[in-house]
Amino acid sequence: MDAWVNQRRMPTSQIIYGPVSSRRLGRSLGINLFPWGRKICSFDCVYCEHGVTDVLTLAPRLEDFFSAEDVSAAVENALQQSGSLDCLTFSGNGEPTLHPQFHSIAQAVRTLRDRLKPQTQLAVFSNASTLHRPEIQLALALFDLPILKLDAGTEEVLQAVNRPAAGVTLATIVSGIKRIPHPVLQALFVHGRYDNSSSQAFVQWLELLAEIRPQAVQIYSLDRLPAQDGVEAVDRSRLEQMANEIRARTGLPVQVY
Repeated sequence: MDAWVNQRRMPTSQIIYGPVSSRRLGRSLGINLFPWGRKICSFDCVYCEHGVTDVLTLAPRLEDFFSAEDVSAAVENALQQSGSLDCLTFSGNGEPTLHPQFHSIAQAVRTLRDRLKPQTQLAVFSNASTLHRPEIQLALALFDLPILKLDAGTEEVLQAVNRPAAGVTLATIVSGIKRIPHPVLQALFVHGRYDNSSSQAFVQWLELLAEIRPQAVQIYSLDRLPAQDGVEAVDRSRLEQMANEIRARTGLPVQVY
């Protein structure tokens, strides 16, 4: 059997990465629930630094992931050796909330954080595609910083830029985000062949943002090579203009990265 899908043969050292110096989170210790050879996600974003999605799905197999026991053991070992941290972060090469045991993993990591590094914030980067599920809503309530993606203000832009798995719609994403207490909303803006930063697309996105009312907003653009050709970064001056418009129209705190 392929080593990437046989859980007992996965190198569990891949679960932890860092600590890394994060622009948003300070000194962050990363938790990756996927083997590094495969990208398992419910999105296939045109701009993704991890390349094209290998498994595009809302319902992956349990054997595609590290086990909950391996994750817990790796996190405990890392927290005992990592020194001071600002954040403990679920991220990696895929959508972490797709793990069938994500709720129990989040609970275990929260317990370890509380015992070993109580001053460290617990964060997750999620594309918000699974938030309609009650168990994921319960899991995200355990996090200090649920950082949720919203790149699109219309279904057309979602399909063009994020290219989601079957069954994922903008309506279900927005409805799910609204169920999460105090979310931080992040958006990556691009232009070129694929575009979510035009005046019309931005205004439509801004209307959804005003409806959701997150605790904070983070906007940014490309920092690494994208998955698709024809995807170009939005320059810093344009991002600053967008941030000013967000503040003026919604009163929400926004940071540009």
